[in-house]
Amino acid sequence: MQSEYYHLRRTAIKDLAAYCGFLLGFLGSAPFAWELLASQLDVGNFARGLWYFFGIVTAAGIFAGIAGLGVGFVVGVTWEQLHRFRRRARAREKAALENSRKRPSAGDSSDDRQSVPAPIGSSEGESPRLRLVSTPAPFPDLTGRRLGSIRFLTRTVEIDFGGIVVEVSGSPLVTAGPRRFRYPEPGARDALCALIGSRVVELSFSPGDRAEMRFDTGWQLSIPRSSSAVA
Repeated sequence: MQSEYYHLRRTAIKDLAAYCGFLLGFLGSAPFAWELLASQLDVGNFARGLWYFFGIVTAAGIFAGIAGLGVGFVVGVTWEQLHRFRRRARAREKAALENSRKRPSAGDSSDDRQSVPAPIGSSEGESPRLRLVSTPAPFPDLTGRRLGSIRFLTRTVEIDFGGIVVEVSGSPLVTAGPRRFRYPEPGARDALCALIGSRVVELSFSPGDRAEMRFDTGWQLSIPRSSSAVA
């Protein structure tokens, strides 16, 4: 999917540069055209002097506007490349920070092993303890629901399906025909926003423990099945 984010801003830059160029050429050529108008007034050709004046300032404004349009195009393309580079750099830094936070340390793994109670009849002689294990809530049935809004937070993405808010802590994947957009890679934010207003027609679960939703537009959204949902 082609994003209109950069197209709209490049167009605004070109229009502004063309307008400034036309205004500069129109006003800058006025003193030279005024001298020609004054010389025609001295010989009594007032109408010819006006034609000369307006012809010169208009032609100068048009040529300067065309030059400004070219300058604006170059400035817009340069700005887009710099902005894309900065977005990719921030995305890489964010992904590296999330991976470092999710990676378990050696001390955490040892603590987990020590916290497991010993079985009954073990040589350690400890009495059996009751341990409560919380099971994850089942993934809600979103079939027939329409995607209403999406919120991009610091570590999660909240997707509202008509009152059921799914908090995705992993990496949502949008499949649009042959193209795939994985958040937070470039273009994934626009692809997720393009799903707003679409209705879920099918919900399935892949072997990789991911929930896959197919929308009425033909696009698909894949999120971790462990994502929490709040009604």
